This record gives sequence, C-alpha cells and structure tokens, in this order.
Amino acid sequence: MPLRQDFIGRLIQQLADFFARALKQIQEGQLDEAEATIAEAERSLGLPRGMERLDARSAAMMLGGGDKVVLAALLLEQKALMAASRGREADAKTLRARAQSLLSHAKPHELGTEAGELAERLH
Repeated sequence: MPLRQDFIGRLIQQLADFFARALKQIQEGQLDEAEATIAEAERSLGLPRGMERLDARSAAMMLGGGDKVVLAALLLEQKALMAASRGREADAKTLRARAQSLLSHAKPHELGTEAGELAERLH
C-alpha cells in the first residue's frame, strides 16, 4: 500500500503543477499555452483524449473507478476553466457538468478529500 500511496502522491503533485502552470498562463492571457499544458497533463496521466465523449459511467469504468476518475474529473474542471477563458461558456458549463457526472461514479481510495472539494466547487 505505501507504494500505491507514493504513486498517487506523485500523480497529485504532477497534476497540481500542471494546473498551477495552466492557471498562470490563463491569467496572463496565454490561452494557447494553457491549452497545451492541459493537454500535456492529460497525456502524462495516461487519460485518453476525447474521454469526455464517453458517458460518465463508461469513462469511470474505463479508468478503473477509483482515484484516476477523480483525477480525470479534476482535468475536466481545468478544461472548463480554459473554455470559459476563451468565452465559450456553454462548453465550460458542459465540461463542469461532465466532471460532476464523472465524479459521481468515482470510488476514490486516496483522493476522497479532493473528490469532496471538487464536488463542492462544481455545485
């Protein structure tokens, strides 16, 4: 179990680093760079591009149902921020709803706190 916790801890830190960089880029108006950073986060976590096209239950099952589902929902939240920054409010709303739906199918092991915080932000 300690090895799993270490792995999850590294994933969380890596994701936090990507998101901090993307948020800074968004705030500085570097939207193309922020979008590239979010795509890089998606690739580094091994999340399939276009996952938001699957229904939430199928996506959660494909991701294993646990902590990776929470990470995917966090990634969708970042995509929603990116869409809102580009003035695409309808897309942002859809992505936030998608993150919320995906999160409802998560059964987190190590990321229960993060899942709860995300659920609060999405309401």
